[in-house]
Amino acid sequence: MNEPQPETREELLRHFEQLTGRSLRTRADVEAYVREASARKASDLPGVRRWLKVKRVTLLALLAFGVMQYYILDVLLEIVSMRSTTYFVPVSPPIVKSMLDMLGANRCAIVGADGDLRDRRRPGLL
Repeated sequence: MNEPQPETREELLRHFEQLTGRSLRTRADVEAYVREASARKASDLPGVRRWLKVKRVTLLALLAFGVMQYYILDVLLEIVSMRSTTYFVPVSPPIVKSMLDMLGANRCAIVGADGDLRDRRRPGLL
């Protein structure tokens, strides 16, 4: 593997001038650039400001979601931990032994296969 050769100071200075777009010929030029770069803050850039705003909105939305989730979980936990009360109500359901009892004995008729409508328990027509 080829190791990169160390660059000379002149090459580094030329590369730095290309990146900054300035010509740095004296120590005063370099010191002025360093002071200017240290005075600039990242939050002054418009792209950084936009991302900081997105970050704040996201954190506030997550905080609101967390509070809502905590509240819902707390309410559900309270509901689950409530004691249940069982009431016994003495009720006896009506006992039906036959559908004939429900319809009444007088109204019970059976239709024969030939269409004859007669009460099979008593002779005669209904």
